[in-house]
Amino acid sequence: MAAPSGPGRSPRRTPGGAAGRRRPTRLLGALGSALAVSSMLLLTACAGSGTNNGVTVVDAGDGDNDGLHGTVPAQRLAKPALNLTDTDGRPFDLRERTKGKITLLFFGYTNCPDVCPTTMADISSALTEVKPDVRQQITVVFVTSDPDRDTGPVLSRWLRQFDATFIGVRGPFDRIRTEAEALGVPLEKPEVQADGSVLVTHGSQVIAFSRDDRIRALYLAGTGVQAYIDDLPKLTAERSGPEARG
Repeated sequence: MAAPSGPGRSPRRTPGGAAGRRRPTRLLGALGSALAVSSMLLLTACAGSGTNNGVTVVDAGDGDNDGLHGTVPAQRLAKPALNLTDTDGRPFDLRERTKGKITLLFFGYTNCPDVCPTTMADISSALTEVKPDVRQQITVVFVTSDPDRDTGPVLSRWLRQFDATFIGVRGPFDRIRTEAEALGVPLEKPEVQADGSVLVTHGSQVIAFSRDDRIRALYLAGTGVQAYIDDLPKLTAERSGPEARG
């Protein structure tokens, strides 16, 4: 499935570029928290106009990933409740709504020109390729990092382009940021640029939770469809994480 069209894909910048220089002290603390969760992290800054966009690799990890394409974190943090709202405005408890399922959680926004639609499209494509019994055991949750523009209807329409079962979640930005950073996903408040575009900086990893409601693996931006196709059956075959396979 092709990613929806957007304002255009922006060139990736190196850590020495503008996106790398503009992050203040508060984000450094967020990155420290992120590295405590995993040895690998991607940070992406996306502008709707296609300018000032960058993806920065913080650390490449050690390559010991339990036979998965995703990065296995040293610390398996618990799945949070989030306590936000779904696209219908109803209270959303992540633990309750995804109980017993393999859960793929991503923080992004609908005006993202590249990473967000590509990630959702890749996951959607992988889900059409795995066996139906595997597909039924997986829930995908997308939490907006731009809640002022991503209203319930906007978020719902955007996600339906990929898969009607994908769950959209929103709420006050400060709460979303708190929940994201507790999981090692840095977020910056959306900023309106001089040209009228909105810069939204967010961590770009997909967080996979196993049935025991703990982080099982992280999938970074650029993870291919085949990697998800290979890993999803392995994740669903585990009863409750890496300690209990089969």
